[in-house]
Amino acid sequence: MKVLLILTLLLPLSLVAQVNSPAPATGVAKIYTQAIADFIKAANARNKTNFDTLFLGKRANGQPDDFPDIQLPATIEGTKIILIAPDAGAKLQRERKQRTYINLIGWVEDTKAEFIFVVFSNGFSHQYDYHIHYTYSAKQKRFELSDMQFKGPFD
Repeated sequence: MKVLLILTLLLPLSLVAQVNSPAPATGVAKIYTQAIADFIKAANARNKTNFDTLFLGKRANGQPDDFPDIQLPATIEGTKIILIAPDAGAKLQRERKQRTYINLIGWVEDTKAEFIFVVFSNGFSHQYDYHIHYTYSAKQKRFELSDMQFKGPFD
């Protein structure tokens, strides 16, 4: 069974500074791609389903927590990635309640990165969260998964 997933990215102010200083946009895009891939694999395994499309909310309101100026691949883990305005994502979820809507909150620093995937469906009912933590390996010159926690279900 294929599932349509709607994803909105919300970034705290601390990430904006990181995008402009020690972590260039290409590094931020790389860790976001890695986090999305890890989420897709874990959620697909847990839910025994496969996402065919992720709609990522491209927040551009002139605020410090807007979606970072990064390029994501067209597909991640065989899942199509599409950037859309958050209101368009909300409209897609209202049109078909079985679609899933996700807020992705991320922090990227020099030595660690953390992401929270907050999952909603059934008319924006909070379903569950994935917390994914990474630590930077200077030896490998990349972020490595250090912890992933599933929290839920919620009502």
